[in-house]
Amino acid sequence: MHILQLAHGIPPESVGGVEQHVDGLSRALALCGHQVHIYARTTAHGHAQGDLLPTLAGNPAITRAVFRWEGVRDLASMYDCIPMAATLGRFLDAQRDLGIRFDVAHVHHLTGMSTDSLAVLQRAEVPTVLTLHDYWSMCPRGQMWHRREEVCEQVEPQRCGECLAQTFPGWLKPETGAPAAAALHDRARAVLAQATKLVIPSARALAPFLKLGVPRERITVVENGVDTEALRMLPLPACGPGPLRLGYLGTVMPSKGLHVLLEAVLRQPRGSVELHIHGNVVPYHGDDSYGTRCFGRLTPGCGVHYHGPYATGELPAILGTIDVVCAPALWQEAFGLTVREASAAGRPVLASRIGGLQDAVIDGQEGRVLAPGDVDAWALAIGEFANDRAAVRTMAARSRPRARGFSAMADDLIQVYGAARTAGP
Repeated sequence: MHILQLAHGIPPESVGGVEQHVDGLSRALALCGHQVHIYARTTAHGHAQGDLLPTLAGNPAITRAVFRWEGVRDLASMYDCIPMAATLGRFLDAQRDLGIRFDVAHVHHLTGMSTDSLAVLQRAEVPTVLTLHDYWSMCPRGQMWHRREEVCEQVEPQRCGECLAQTFPGWLKPETGAPAAAALHDRARAVLAQATKLVIPSARALAPFLKLGVPRERITVVENGVDTEALRMLPLPACGPGPLRLGYLGTVMPSKGLHVLLEAVLRQPRGSVELHIHGNVVPYHGDDSYGTRCFGRLTPGCGVHYHGPYATGELPAILGTIDVVCAPALWQEAFGLTVREASAAGRPVLASRIGGLQDAVIDGQEGRVLAPGDVDAWALAIGEFANDRAAVRTMAARSRPRARGFSAMADDLIQVYGAARTAGP
């Protein structure tokens, strides 16, 4: 097949979980003999918004479309992303002029890409597969994580409107939040209905979409894969004498629950554990107080070390310095990339019992699955690991066989592509 992959970014410019997923999937599909073309957003300066940057030849080939969020002045324009739909149309026309017609387009994320892109693909008679990596289609915050730091089980105009009015006070007022949220939810239903096939990485993330009104039979569960090749080369953690080395990998933001992990670590006897934090500290929808909230209470010698952001290629080296990976998330993560990467590296995991994270390990076998936000439970589990290194080594040895690579994921998605191709746009 000739397969188009659409994403809101691609490494090395953008290295989030979805972007890494697209990169790994595209390479795996190419190895299977398919022709792959990645169409990704870039924020490159020196070009007008909507410009198409020169294609990187090869398999996968790469074309980038420029969008820097210029001209976004309200909630609707966050999703319209003018002129990105027209840019995609020009790209498809240019490919047809070269004699290339895509058998299927796999859409991964449309932030900064225009939700009208699905209609463009439909008019071009390209069947589409849309993966629901998160909840952005119906929640501009992406995570269904309320401004009050509460999990949202479903979208509801009044509750969403309250949250959005606080998140975007320049665009919305308390009295206009609910109508804007209702319009956004209607847009989500229409956009999701345009996809030929829908995919989700975990059945745990289904409920909000079903409550939105998406029929269950339209969604196929396909678990994501990770780059197992590089990570399986790492030796298992020695977990020798000295502090147990815990690792937190990911963006430092409230919904990820780092503050819960920090409190649990600070309760441990000094010198028994170290916590190594790798990831960006960024404002969370305009609120830049969380980094101070987390790091402001640390003192010299507390055993917590912040290493800053990391590139994808640095991951094996980072995991090589860590005994146990911690994922204390508070939101309903659709998958949880870092915990699967930890398993591939043979690292036990402490994960929240929420969303797709809880399926990454069998509790008590390859790590522990703990109540999200329960500092007492997290502190107890960390203490048990620190005092029983033999148990940590045993769990490490059990972790690696559970890891799922890109090739297995690609095999499953090829079946979905075939079904979409048969069904038509």
